[in-house]
Amino acid sequence: MADPELQRVNDIALTAVQALLGLISSDVVAVAVAAREERVLFSFWVRRHTAEIDEDIADAIADLEAFLHPEIPLIEPRVMVGVPEAANMQPHERMIYWAKS
Repeated sequence: MADPELQRVNDIALTAVQALLGLISSDVVAVAVAAREERVLFSFWVRRHTAEIDEDIADAIADLEAFLHPEIPLIEPRVMVGVPEAANMQPHERMIYWAKS
């Protein structure tokens, strides 16, 4: 039988991919999601941090909350300018998008 925590992390990662559909602009380099207990960390690496990025993140969080209803964990966004570094990845963090170079 699969580990329930691992299954939850994988389910949230797949749901986050669905929430991002149509919201990834050309300024987004990568997106990752991490799930722990009642908290989800949504990490975005961008070429430049713009108001459009903030709007897209707010829309993605709203969609993720709707998809996860009635659970609705605390969803925290994190935006970093640049590219992801493996050393900075959180435990149980899943990379769900990486732009082609």
